[in-house]
Amino acid sequence: MMQFSLKQLSYFVAAGEAGSILNAAENIHVSQPSISNAITHLEDVFQLQLFIRHHARGMSLTTAGSQVHERAKMLLRDANELRSFAGKLSEQIFGSINVGCFIPLAPIVTPELCHAFMLDNQGVEVSVSEGDQIDLLNKLKKGSIDLALTYDLQLDSDVNFTALVELKPYVLLPADHGLANKKTISLTSLADEKFILLDLPLSDTYFMSLFASHSLKPNIHARTRHIEVQRALVAQGYGFSLANVRPLNQKSLDGSALAYVPLSGSPPGLTLGIATLANARKTMVVELFNEFCCEQISTDSIPGMINFES
Repeated sequence: MMQFSLKQLSYFVAAGEAGSILNAAENIHVSQPSISNAITHLEDVFQLQLFIRHHARGMSLTTAGSQVHERAKMLLRDANELRSFAGKLSEQIFGSINVGCFIPLAPIVTPELCHAFMLDNQGVEVSVSEGDQIDLLNKLKKGSIDLALTYDLQLDSDVNFTALVELKPYVLLPADHGLANKKTISLTSLADEKFILLDLPLSDTYFMSLFASHSLKPNIHARTRHIEVQRALVAQGYGFSLANVRPLNQKSLDGSALAYVPLSGSPPGLTLGIATLANARKTMVVELFNEFCCEQISTDSIPGMINFES
């Protein structure tokens, strides 16, 4: 007789990936006692200590716990695959998928994309998390996400990347700026103005390279990791900024209007696509989501965004 459940295994896996019961509870929206009880039960069943508890510093997997953790993840993947296979026989796909998304893209692209996918596949549950490029690649390699919607920035050889669309950089300005009605703007014309930098790992390097290509050094007035802070600062006249994501909403959260003006010349863009681990076995749900992304994201249309060619 089976002495543990798949749910208990999923709680154990979540705790192992999060490094604490508190973080695991927040990540999977389950109470801390439920996760703690599941771990205690599994340790009793397996007669193994799965974690070392560190006072006020979370916990870490033991050597045995790490081995059980890997096997548990494999078992959970196989269980999801079995459910998907059975669903396919009845012409309905079941299962779950964990999608990671690059921070600036997450609030724009993933809500519409993932909601539409679940409407088409009502037996599938999609979980979404966001991070910078380094975070996403680490999550991929740990197996805490199945794929990442992100850019082609410094991808390792063990990561496969399916390119979907190139996003060209543009200048973000307050709507009443003197250059807001221009068809294009050169960085040279903004050289003396204050610059708001979207300060994410690798992204910051990309934006600074746009200035360097014109032998310019920007006057950095503020830095932020959050796209809505970037947009609000620009809308209130703190300075201009550069971005690649063009939300349909051309206002900041406080209702102030923004203008999007393409950069002149042919500046290099960032390619949006799907990153997966090269050696990871893809479930039916992951394959289906990949196909859905390829259908929904192109130069003709991007969920939540203005058509860049418009």
